[in-house]
Amino acid sequence: MTLGNSKEIAGAVKPSSIEQDVFEPDLMAGRMCEIPTNMEGRWEYDANDCCIYAGYAPTGLAEGADNWLIQKFTWTAGTISGFVCTKREINYSNWTSHTF
Repeated sequence: MTLGNSKEIAGAVKPSSIEQDVFEPDLMAGRMCEIPTNMEGRWEYDANDCCIYAGYAPTGLAEGADNWLIQKFTWTAGTISGFVCTKREINYSNWTSHTF
């Protein structure tokens, strides 16, 4: 075995198929998922102007239809900047009943 020519590494755990699918070997980096620009969004804020729900769906999809990507944010009182986002949860549902 010569250095740099073998895919076998003693004691190494083989990457899963998901890890292999999201890894770009030419760039030596993993892919990230972004919200496409052809989607519309909805946001809901609490009394402190903190975004607690963000929803994204293909343009034209009804708010009551499923297939919305819903994100729920949990905020905690911070020491300097007021509130700090401490948790993000993701669900696929509809915007009309987006609480979870």
